[in-house]
Amino acid sequence: MLLKLCGITRPEDMAVAERAGADYVGMILVPGTPRFVPRERIPVLMAAVHCKKVFVVRDLPLGELNALIAEFRPDAVQLHGNESADYAQAVTGTDVWKAFNLNSEAALAEAEAFPCSMVVADSGGGTGHPCRWDLAARLASVRPVLLGGGITPDNVREAIAQVRPAGIDVSSGVESAPGIKDHTLIHKLAERIQI
Repeated sequence: MLLKLCGITRPEDMAVAERAGADYVGMILVPGTPRFVPRERIPVLMAAVHCKKVFVVRDLPLGELNALIAEFRPDAVQLHGNESADYAQAVTGTDVWKAFNLNSEAALAEAEAFPCSMVVADSGGGTGHPCRWDLAARLASVRPVLLGGGITPDNVREAIAQVRPAGIDVSSGVESAPGIKDHTLIHKLAERIQI
């Protein structure tokens, strides 16, 4: 079971995520969001850990995204906006993931067909609410899925049992405040996904 801890803004939280066994850590590069990481902070955060790094972006011009990838070499980029299939296929130099607000049959059909190596089943990004686990389970039966949206240490086992995802993507569910991770909750979550 893969674990991605997202919305990390501080090196100490990066270090705890790695010690807890996170496979991926996510940095949100979307200005105006509560967990935004400015460009000048990226090297500091990337140097804090050796686990895989994911850049979360939303509707960034393709040239800017490819330049970021070339400069910082993340292990994946997670598209969180209205990016098209053509856009995703034009991203170079790293894995492409795509987040979907999985709340309808139409969203499920789009997620099934989208050209990316991992789908993140979400509920809108940063809402702290679960997506439709029934749809996520159907998606996870046909392609790799990270289940996000409202996952906490308290519901993670039920989520895994219902959806059978490739992994879990958690941000607000292990925070004491937006962008400030609760280290006890991180360890509790990591323990509970080992089922």
